[in-house]
Amino acid sequence: MASDDNTASGTPPSITIPENGPSSSMAMTLAKPFPDVSKIEVFADENFKRWQERLYSLLDIHGVAFALKDPKPSSNSEAHIQDAWVHAKKVCRYTILQTLSNELFDVYCSYKEAKTIWEALVKKFNVQDTTKQKFVVLKFYRWEMIDNKDIKDQITEYQKLLEELKAEEIELPKKFVAGILIEKLPKLWNDYKNNLKHKHKLLSMDELITHILIEDTN
Repeated sequence: MASDDNTASGTPPSITIPENGPSSSMAMTLAKPFPDVSKIEVFADENFKRWQERLYSLLDIHGVAFALKDPKPSSNSEAHIQDAWVHAKKVCRYTILQTLSNELFDVYCSYKEAKTIWEALVKKFNVQDTTKQKFVVLKFYRWEMIDNKDIKDQITEYQKLLEELKAEEIELPKKFVAGILIEKLPKLWNDYKNNLKHKHKLLSMDELITHILIEDTN
């Protein structure tokens, strides 16, 4: 275990930790600073899965992610296993709290275990992410183009819908995206739509938009 003097001075604790986790017999000395979270976007209440993946990957690289899943070792466990878990818990708790918004920090700073914070966040925000994804997909599915509205503006709306899907980590195949835009064209574009369907060459999204805009000016 780290001494009180080291903790007070802010020096990272030097302990023995198993190379492949707390249950490994192979050990090495750990004396690492806390992870650099400067490149991780502060999590408020959006894009939880993105934040979760980035944070977990960072903790995993530092060899402490096991504290988010493993319970505290029993008092009968070997000293190096208990020390490894305590160190990992501290690093994980600190790192999680440092990447939360002020509002969420105030909620979870009283939690003493990193595992408890992690599980509470997953339980709350995984549900919200799923609900938002369903809303964005439904919005995309129901969107239609109409005859009495500028075609360029409607294409912009379609592109914004695609960006909303990407923000929810929903990637659609490029050919599918172009095909859907053709299907969404207004009724007055039916002849144009049928001509495109009979073309042997499939247009990319950018090519299709250019093609539509040129047709709109004719």
